Amino acid sequence: MFGLSRFLACLLGAAVLATLGGALFSLLHHGTTLTRSIAFGFWFAAAAALVGMAGAASNRLARRFDLPFVEGWLFVTASFVLTAIGVVIDVLGS
Repeated sequence: MFGLSRFLACLLGAAVLATLGGALFSLLHHGTTLTRSIAFGFWFAAAAALVGMAGAASNRLARRFDLPFVEGWLFVTASFVLTAIGVVIDVLGS
């Protein structure tokens, strides 16, 4: 159960960062609606989760920084959830 709570906490952290990044982009780039910018923030966070999966699979990085093993399906699940939330935000904002 500890793994699930850590996963959900990381997912929540990614969602907060995606929302803040999207809001900041909307503030700086006036041609994009707030909901579309936040949706893009979620999609970029999903892409970052997939890139993070490649980093987590590196034995060299794991040995160098003494990181625990993280299974790849967690990254794929996080990417799927973040993409789905981005789609919902984009559809509701349209």
